[in-house]
Amino acid sequence: MRSTTAPLALAVALAVAGAALAGCSSTGTGSGEKTTTITFGNWRTEDAKLWEKDVIPAFEKAHPGIVVKYQATDTNDYNATIQSQVESGTGPDVMMCRPFDVNRSWIQKGYFSDLKGLKGIDGFSDTALAAWTGSDGDPYCVPIASVLAGFYYNKAIFQELGLQVPKTMDDFTAVLKKIKSSGKYTPLALGSADGWQLSYNVLDSIGPNYWNGEDGRLGLIDGSKKLTDPEFVDAVQAVADLKPYLPDGYSSLKYEDMMQLFTLGKAAILPDGSWDITAATQTGLDVGVFAPPVVKSGDQRYLQEMPDQGVGLNAKSKHAAAAKVFLQWLTTTDFQSVYVNKVPGFFSMGQASVSYDNKLAQAFADLKKGAKLTPRLQLDRLSAGTPPLDDDTWAALQTVLNDGVSAEDATTKLQTDLDSWYNPAS
Repeated sequence: MRSTTAPLALAVALAVAGAALAGCSSTGTGSGEKTTTITFGNWRTEDAKLWEKDVIPAFEKAHPGIVVKYQATDTNDYNATIQSQVESGTGPDVMMCRPFDVNRSWIQKGYFSDLKGLKGIDGFSDTALAAWTGSDGDPYCVPIASVLAGFYYNKAIFQELGLQVPKTMDDFTAVLKKIKSSGKYTPLALGSADGWQLSYNVLDSIGPNYWNGEDGRLGLIDGSKKLTDPEFVDAVQAVADLKPYLPDGYSSLKYEDMMQLFTLGKAAILPDGSWDITAATQTGLDVGVFAPPVVKSGDQRYLQEMPDQGVGLNAKSKHAAAAKVFLQWLTTTDFQSVYVNKVPGFFSMGQASVSYDNKLAQAFADLKKGAKLTPRLQLDRLSAGTPPLDDDTWAALQTVLNDGVSAEDATTKLQTDLDSWYNPAS
């Protein structure tokens, strides 16, 4: 996933931004002083070229006393590697932070330094910082990228069938019925073989419009709400109601199969995340995206924004001053706009406006306008025990679609399992 931005233009843009930041740096790492090397630990092996050839050189040019070494580990090995390195005292100076429960555990273990006073950290909302906030309410990581969820649609099919982008769930059902009645296309490229995507790309996408985003999510966390409350049951029922519009043999369709149905023009709509922008357009389709429809006209609209990448300061770093200069630079819109345009489908979490070169990425970003943002329901504190609500939800949604389990029974089991270990008062 690469944009057409020239590396030279990128370097110049970041160097200018970095120079401005360097002018207000108080680390004293300017010319004439000994060079400090800091390591940047992360799981983005696929972004090595971007960081090593474009981003880091621009930072180093503006901060000649600091050298940054990019130290990537495969995402599947990252957690174990970071834990081992930090605990042995060999961890990187700055490192990517996993969102919510994993990172909260790392904060509790003392892996990160508090970033409360870092210049630029106040440019992020409380919701953006929530994935990397400690029990003390302070931020421990700089948010650098998030992903969004919505519905990709084939514009040519919509035009052929005279369809309008749905705004409400009734509109959505009417669109699905019309596509199905045409007999030419599958309404939804959606299978149930992979439970995670039923949760993240369907329930956590349309669900916030039922449980009112953060009201429902935080209510589960503080115990004032239960998964058996009507808004959560109705959200699961809304997933069940999609069953008539799924492909034949949907129970055996995996995530990759869904994408193939859509990109080959056999299905009109694909519920998916912004990270798949490149994949969704790979065959040259004219693809649009629409927001999860509200329950009824006039309702407040909610949109899933999932914090994906943050960067924190190793509490044991021997080069904390230089590392903070780098972290401060990551808070700037100059860095954010370049990074997200190099990786279409990832979005700035800062409150300042950022433009996107990729048209579909910009369309996704535009969905944020007028919407209240909320992360995935299950990942904050509710999946820190056994069974984790995250995995439990994947399985529950599969039983709803594959086995005919009712929304009431599914949510009752989820709440019973959560009650077995989660104590909101603790």
